[in-house]
Amino acid sequence: MMFRLSRKQRLIATIVISFLFFVAELFAGLLTHSLVLVADAFHYLNDLIGFVVALEAVVLSESSRTPPKAFTFGWARAPILGSFFNGVFLLALSVSISIQAIERFVNMTAVEHPMIVMIVGCAGLGLNLLTIAIVYGDLSEPKGDHRALEEMEAATGTSDGTPRSRVTSASNNHQEHRHLSFERPLPHRNHGAFAVLLHLIGDAISNIGVIASALIIWQCHGEKRYYADPAVSLFISMIIFYTGMKASWKSGLVLLQSAPKALNPEDVKHDIQMTTGPDSVHDLHIWQLDEHRTIASAHVLVDDISSFTEKAKTIRQCLHAYDIHSVTLQPEVRHQRAPSLPQLQSMAPIADSGSSIHTPNGGSHCQMPCGTSCAGMSCCTYAGV
Repeated sequence: MMFRLSRKQRLIATIVISFLFFVAELFAGLLTHSLVLVADAFHYLNDLIGFVVALEAVVLSESSRTPPKAFTFGWARAPILGSFFNGVFLLALSVSISIQAIERFVNMTAVEHPMIVMIVGCAGLGLNLLTIAIVYGDLSEPKGDHRALEEMEAATGTSDGTPRSRVTSASNNHQEHRHLSFERPLPHRNHGAFAVLLHLIGDAISNIGVIASALIIWQCHGEKRYYADPAVSLFISMIIFYTGMKASWKSGLVLLQSAPKALNPEDVKHDIQMTTGPDSVHDLHIWQLDEHRTIASAHVLVDDISSFTEKAKTIRQCLHAYDIHSVTLQPEVRHQRAPSLPQLQSMAPIADSGSSIHTPNGGSHCQMPCGTSCAGMSCCTYAGV
């Protein structure tokens, strides 16, 4: 029977390996006065932080403990927040290493015991390959329950990202729908483990740089050989800077509630209006809860409230084609009768002298506008999407 580690056990093993090697490499770097070892050691510290965040996410997902009531989305964005701070830490680290490397170009420092540097670099490369093998198991392991995916494919008539007949039935002008060019992310692929794998490959490249600098200092002669240490340190700092910029940028976009990179909100609005009529939707908002889940909300104009359910089904079907499965739709009757006197009296505490009901000029003529007193606190203007 083949021994197989769970995802949690693999992460714990990876954390232990990274922590032990971080301590060993940092000590060796201080002992030999090798900046490249110190830089690579802190690169491992970044890995350690990332693995701890990933482990915490797994523990929370397996825990029966409910999040605080104030967290209505639970811990969904905890890994995103951790990734953002990890990225900022990497950016600061890359700047610090670059400054120290430049100082060493000006005031050269001799690296002692280059053989130790090479041994530590080889050990780091071997441990990186071992860690890659551990994490690689996450790529081939089946993930979670795909019932939601199957229900989505049944509702939209799509499979493998290709829209089929049920989406076509929503409109006679289906060929003009822009979701045909939308590239849906592969649902069965563990993007998190794949990203970690790519990161570890980058670590392996930095280990090769450590080995190369140690060989140059060990085998070559003359004072200029010591420039290999700050030169490789600058190379590693560029890798760290790229990794940190990418992590902080991607997580920052999610925290800023932007739409997914591959999704254009104008295309979504275009497809909805192709099926439900022009000006049928306004105040459309699309944002990411995390890297895997996208949420949308919109105001839907209907001629009669009884037709809202059917129109909502059509809109949801259209949004499913864009991999959006959490939708909030607010119905608005296009032509409403003037409110009666009792209704006006009941609205009096809300529509006071400082909060008159109005529709901004050039807006989308929302049928349920807020008062002027709360205009500055609304999430959008009616002249928006």
